[in-house]
Amino acid sequence: MLNFKPVSPLLLLLILTACGTKEGGFPSLERRSYEADAPISASIESAATPSMLSGEFAAKADALQARHRTAHGAYQGALAAVQVIAVQAAGSSPGSEAWVHAHLMLSRLDKTRADSVAAVRDFDGLIFEAGARDAGIAALLTEAQRPVIEDVAEQNAEIARLSKLIGE
Repeated sequence: MLNFKPVSPLLLLLILTACGTKEGGFPSLERRSYEADAPISASIESAATPSMLSGEFAAKADALQARHRTAHGAYQGALAAVQVIAVQAAGSSPGSEAWVHAHLMLSRLDKTRADSVAAVRDFDGLIFEAGARDAGIAALLTEAQRPVIEDVAEQNAEIARLSKLIGE
């Protein structure tokens, strides 16, 4: 059986008063806004973004895009030959001359696009740097980076497809 001591009712009263609010009432049992099923929609006020990138960022973005175009052009130029070699090596046993040659050519193809991958990385750094100054400039740089990312994703997919065709 429970043995109540004289301090126990005082302690119980103190605990119950902690449940109250500063206004004297108890907190509402209604759902809070973050507990509702509906998504929270806050008004987002974005800073006005300039229609064009400013001098320093524009020059860097243009240089990165040019670097990517050069690398992507080299990749496109070498792609057809590697595709033919991969088709010829398909089904060959690992370690055979055709298999080794196909992997060597695939590796060279991957190397031709290295500047495209580096351009994506450098764009990320530039976006991070710009984001610390102005979110609008970072958004414009992200838009400038988008075609580079899309091309690199296509390159990744094609290299993976060719590697699977040759046999890993």
